[in-house]
Amino acid sequence: APMIRGLGAAMGTAVAAVHERHGVEVRCGVQVKAIEVDAGRVRGVALGDGSVVPADVVVVGVGVAPATEWLAGSGLNVTDGIVCDETLAAAPGVYAAGDCARWTNPLFGEDGEEMRVEHWTNAAEQGAHAARNMLAVAAGGAPVAYETVPFFWSDQYDRRIQFLGRAHGDDEIRVVAGSLDDKFVALYGHGGRLRGVLALSMPKLLMPYRQLLTDRIPWDDALAYAA
Repeated sequence: APMIRGLGAAMGTAVAAVHERHGVEVRCGVQVKAIEVDAGRVRGVALGDGSVVPADVVVVGVGVAPATEWLAGSGLNVTDGIVCDETLAAAPGVYAAGDCARWTNPLFGEDGEEMRVEHWTNAAEQGAHAARNMLAVAAGGAPVAYETVPFFWSDQYDRRIQFLGRAHGDDEIRVVAGSLDDKFVALYGHGGRLRGVLALSMPKLLMPYRQLLTDRIPWDDALAYAA
């Protein structure tokens, strides 16, 4: 399913249905074998299953990787990003923020969860927090943990996809409002706690859950709130 890392298989399939309802064919688990070209122009995309998709324009999305090569030999822990503690400190006097920062978020998991978030809202909030911590330490104070609820959204056709929190493959998922055939809100639970919320064109119902995630609300309480 598309967006499986961020949404999980079931909800990724529900999002794919939005495209299918607009006449877009979504093919997953199929590799691109070759780009077919005629007279210097693309004419089609040959797939690993033997089929060819006629095309005049090809858009390739292959993901990103943090640009940390310049830190080789610096002594910092660079593992799919600059590894930081919960205060965004990568080493004494060194802080990181943005897409390259991998830090331990105390809001998730029993001992916090290490995560790296690739969204501009996180980069802006994280950069400001890192700056405050640097100033606090410089003044002889103590840094504060960066506890945040990750948030991303995407406008697709006439629908807005919004997600709060984190998702994992073994989460329990409950649709608590609407229908997968139209607009809906779905809750993600793991380890007895609410971990994430997905909304398709239901922003007013979604946003109150951000505070509930910040408060580490138990799963049963989240379901009761939704009811």
